[in-house]
Amino acid sequence: MPRTRFKLNDPYAEIDWLYGIVASIDDAALVLGADRHILYANPAAEALFELAGSESPRAGEWHTRLYYPDRMQRCAVAELLRSAGTESAPAIALCLANTAGSSMALSLKIRKLDSRQGQAYLLLFSPRSPSPAPATESAAELLEHSPNLSTVLNHMPAMIGYWDRNLRNRFGNTAYEEWFGFTPSSMLGKHIREVIGDKLYELNKPYLDAVLRGEAQYFQRTIVDVAGRERYTQAAYLPDYADGRVIGFFVLVTDVTELKRAQKRVSESEASLRAIYDNLPFLAWMKDRDGRYLQANKHWLQAVGVNQTHALNGITDYDIWPRELAEHYQAVDREVMQNRRQIQLTERAFDGGRETWTETIKSPVIGENGEVLGTTGLARDITEQRIAEETLRNYSERLRLATQASAIGICEWDIGSGQADWDARMYQIFGIAQGTPIDYDVWAQLVVADDLPRCKAKLRKLIHHKREQHWEFRIRRQNDGSLRYIQAAAIVGSSPNGEQQKIVGVNIDVTRYKTIEHALRDSEAHLAHAQAQAHLGSWRLDSDLSTLHWSDENYRIFGTPAGTAVTYRHFLDCVHPEDRNFVDTAWQAAMKGAIFDIQHRILVNGQLKWLRERAELDFDSQGRFLRAVGTSQDITELKEIERDLEHSRSRLRLLYARREKAREEERKRIAREVHDELGQMLTALRMQISLMRLRFADGNAELAAKIQDTMVLLDKTIEVTRDVATSLRPSAIEMGIVPALEWQIKKFSDQSGIACDFIHPENGLDMDEECAMAVFRIVQESLTNVLKHSAADKVKISIGIEAGHYCLEIFDNGRGFDASDARKTQSFGLIGIQERSIMLGGATEILGSPEAGTAVRVRIPAAPNRYVL
Repeated sequence: MPRTRFKLNDPYAEIDWLYGIVASIDDAALVLGADRHILYANPAAEALFELAGSESPRAGEWHTRLYYPDRMQRCAVAELLRSAGTESAPAIALCLANTAGSSMALSLKIRKLDSRQGQAYLLLFSPRSPSPAPATESAAELLEHSPNLSTVLNHMPAMIGYWDRNLRNRFGNTAYEEWFGFTPSSMLGKHIREVIGDKLYELNKPYLDAVLRGEAQYFQRTIVDVAGRERYTQAAYLPDYADGRVIGFFVLVTDVTELKRAQKRVSESEASLRAIYDNLPFLAWMKDRDGRYLQANKHWLQAVGVNQTHALNGITDYDIWPRELAEHYQAVDREVMQNRRQIQLTERAFDGGRETWTETIKSPVIGENGEVLGTTGLARDITEQRIAEETLRNYSERLRLATQASAIGICEWDIGSGQADWDARMYQIFGIAQGTPIDYDVWAQLVVADDLPRCKAKLRKLIHHKREQHWEFRIRRQNDGSLRYIQAAAIVGSSPNGEQQKIVGVNIDVTRYKTIEHALRDSEAHLAHAQAQAHLGSWRLDSDLSTLHWSDENYRIFGTPAGTAVTYRHFLDCVHPEDRNFVDTAWQAAMKGAIFDIQHRILVNGQLKWLRERAELDFDSQGRFLRAVGTSQDITELKEIERDLEHSRSRLRLLYARREKAREEERKRIAREVHDELGQMLTALRMQISLMRLRFADGNAELAAKIQDTMVLLDKTIEVTRDVATSLRPSAIEMGIVPALEWQIKKFSDQSGIACDFIHPENGLDMDEECAMAVFRIVQESLTNVLKHSAADKVKISIGIEAGHYCLEIFDNGRGFDASDARKTQSFGLIGIQERSIMLGGATEILGSPEAGTAVRVRIPAAPNRYVL
């Protein structure tokens, strides 16, 4: 027996997916069809009734060992099925006799299932013990507490859920996350409105009300998922009963988007086929095997006086033509179907005393299995062609004389004998001595072997269809063996009675043009390949400003079918709405002489792309626009790389900011410990040594000297400790940025001998600690660079506030460097300065030139958005 019957590609197979639920429970479950054959048995039922490998037995063939508890009466399951309803019924106590003579106590529940596939019955057998049976789990509890079942449902391609009668979620598979953004755990207990949204809830409310009344609901709905994709769906709401009342309902939503799209494509194909049929330049029709018309184009309908295509229903040739003519048409149709091949007819008639000629082609319609389904026909009036042929015969001699001095070779071929009559130009083209007899074999030997089959096919088609044919082929000239390209055109000349007599044709040596054409084609191919590799399309706009000429790559970039007529308005429609005004303004400026080099976004089938547009515009001497030639480069990947790089830079800066803050905190902590703890211990030690000198050094000169040396060493240690703490974190920073900088600048000037000017507000600056520490470090690093690299003898430092920004400038009169040289500005010191300002939302400008000194300017917002550390 099959263990699963999931067919979720069928939108109405709601019973099938319930089989998966039944398969996961421990009780024995059987599903019977309307004919009482077993449609499904879960593993417990197969083991209980020994059904493995059996061929779908009917009810009555598998339950012969079922008895009522008194074992006096066998249970007739077929009778129980007749009284089964769609709501849960009381359990029936039964016994199952085994081969050893013992029995098993069972409890049976039967429920009828209705669906669009027909009726079915669910039989659930549970072990029965003398003690009261525990309450059976509801469907919702089963879904919630069965991990195996949840795993199965989470791998289903459809959206499956269970909602109680208060419209609160009890279960949902992982498809809800893909469609609505809710994981199964996150939507438990949520109202259905919260999950599907207000708009969809209002649309579905009538179906929700109906299913809570116990009515199964089936409907279609278009849903836009969390990713913005539009999906066509088939939904089913199935009520769940307990004790005769609806306690909730199952939801099954299947994505039928591909089916809808296929239906749309079929509809479009039918419309296209009809359009092609109606635009054929001749009469066209189709009949079935019995000669009834099935289809006809508008030319045929107009010719026979039928108003609409639907009026063809059931009519035959006898309803349109005179009986004799109808019998003739029917006979030809039968011949076509019997021989299973095409027939071509040329028929003469008289219309108001005027002679007319009609060419008719009839072909069999063969089905996929090879059966003949009917016939199709095409007919055209060839009266004008016949007149043209006669006119051509009358003027052939004149044409021969007129072309003798031209580069066109003229030939005539006798269809019966295969002999040819060539003019002098033909002999020259083929490199044959003039006057040499020419027949088909001589000509065929000179044609390149690969081109000969195509030439033969063209000649057969020319003779068969009697229509002018044009083709190209290659030859090897007889006299020098050189390869030549020939362009040919020919018609069939017929006698007045319609008998074909000869082929009249012209040949032109187009070798020179073919060489140029091949070179141009190769160049275009190379250009197209290069454009495709570089995602670079090209375009041209002429002075009429009406039509854009796009390359193939440009069509691909804009998602437009190649060859589509494109205007400037069409191009603007493709541009992202937010960029449209910017692009149009840039183009109008370019029309007035500005440079056109912009980047903008476009929307292609809902997909966002970034383009770089560049163009060169030509104007005449009066400034009038002549033409524009430009390129469109798809830089979407570059933009994504740029975005990722910027994101990476942002994370690195965040990491740098976090590290700097941690370092400052650690410096602060160490400085405090060194100053407070170590300083106190050294001070205490000095006091102890002083007491020791008072108590023991009197009268002991040597000990007094040793103690004095120790005191001097200890004082130096205290001083070094104070310097270490100050270098880690200057205590002046606690007094504000201006005092801290004054201390740092004075210390730098004292140690280096470089004169320093410090300009600052008289009242100081109210700067937060983080910003103050960053500014202090920037000045400290800048002064270090001055000392190491500049050879300056004067430094000017200024700090102030302007337009909501702290403005810091450090200028030295040293040797300077070329600030435009990127290598010179990428030292770790300068990078550190730049990153510290960026960390505070500011910017750094480094100015300098050789022998003119260096300036570092920093602007930091007074109330910036700090990096979150």
